[in-house]
Amino acid sequence: MNFAMIAIITIISTVFFYIIFLVLGVGGIAKNRRAQGLDQSKRSDK
Repeated sequence: MNFAMIAIITIISTVFFYIIFLVLGVGGIAKNRRAQGLDQSKRSDK
């Protein structure tokens, strides 16, 4: 494996992990807002 192939694999895997953790983080923010009662639009107990 030459340097170009290692660089390409590294960049692709970095972007892949970045997207995975970005999606997990956004989902966690939504759950946290609901748990704290900050998300008024999703509440149905009005």
